[in-house]
Formats: sequence, structure tokens, C-alpha cells
Amino acid sequence: MQKTLPLKLRPSFKRHDFIIGRSNKEAIRWVDKYPNWKQEGLIIIGPKLSGKSHLVSVLQLKSNMQLKNADDINLEKIDILNLSSLIIENIHSIYNYNFLLHIINRLKENKHKIILTTSVSINKMKIKLPDLKSRLLTLPQTEILLPTDDVLIGIALKLSKDKGLFLSEIVLKYIITRVERSYSSINKLINKLDEIALEKKKKITVPFVKEIIDAENFN
Repeated sequence: MQKTLPLKLRPSFKRHDFIIGRSNKEAIRWVDKYPNWKQEGLIIIGPKLSGKSHLVSVLQLKSNMQLKNADDINLEKIDILNLSSLIIENIHSIYNYNFLLHIINRLKENKHKIILTTSVSINKMKIKLPDLKSRLLTLPQTEILLPTDDVLIGIALKLSKDKGLFLSEIVLKYIITRVERSYSSINKLINKLDEIALEKKKKITVPFVKEIIDAENFN
């Protein structure tokens, strides 16, 4: 039996692809204002798959900032002597607090910006270095909240477009009334619909979506 190859379109992460709604308007305002920030930087807080990396991609295109992650900090994979404005993703996974503080201080001295993303608020992070926690709390924070209906529909449309799927208005309305209201659930559902529709060569209808939601326990 011949297997179907799961061919995918490349996801788009440009500014106009970001789904704007009541839950993330403040975050996108910060991105649109860049580089006209008086502040030294920004912390973007939001649940997993809420669009933090998308916003970071937009900022990187606008600024040519270096993009690093928690492992780069923990393992000190950054040239501290040649720092420029910097984006660090998932700072809740950092444990090398001294190195992060050193980076933040160095950027401040040289009047460079720093943008940090996290799924955990700074106050809830167990940072064992008071100077670092104090420094982080001086930075402005913007939070992406749980998705509202408009954002859920927009995300479902974007994900399906990236995958070459067609979701009718009836299917979209059914999805947002049945799926758990989280970025993670809507991502998982669209991925599963894509996988099974491709495998079984089925159109995506309400009965088909119901079958997947019930079988995979998305509700």
C-alpha cells in the first residue's frame, strides 16, 4: 500500500499574517511602534503557541536583532563582547541567571534593546538572583491573553491556509464552539484534521470535525 506523503506549505510569519484580536492588541501595538521605544526593551508573556515567536519574527525583520533561546544563555553561547540588540525566547527555561544578568547589563551600557519572551510571568518565575529579578521587573511587559472568538477563527484560518486546507464558515463556527479555548488546542486540532484529511482523502465537514474532536478528546 502506497503511503501519502505529508507535503506542507511553508508557514508565513509576516506582520500581516498575525491574527489580531482583543487578546493580543497590546502586544502588536508594541511591535508596530518599534523602533520608537523610549524603554530599554520589552517582555512578551503568553501561553504556548500564542504567537510570541510570530511577533519575534516580525521584530527581527524590522530590526535585524540577534535571535537567541534559553539554551544559548544557559550554555553561554553568546559573544558578550560583540553584543547588539537581542531577542531571547523562552526565558522561563533559563537557569544561568548570572550570565543573563551580565547580558542585560551589557546591553543597557551600550544602549541596545532587549526583547524577551516567556510563558510564565516574571513574578511567578523562581529566579534565585535578586538583582536579575529586579532588572527584569523594570522592563515593560505585554501579555497575550487566552484567545477570544475572533482570534480563534483567525488562527484556524491561518493554519489551514498554511496547510492548503479549506475550512467553510460553518466548519469554523463549529470548531470554536467545541474546541478547548487555547492556542495549543486549536493548533493540535488543525494539524490532526490536516493529517487525517490527507490520509483518508476526505473533505473537512462538520461531521468529519466532530468525529476527530470526539476521538481525540479536544473538547
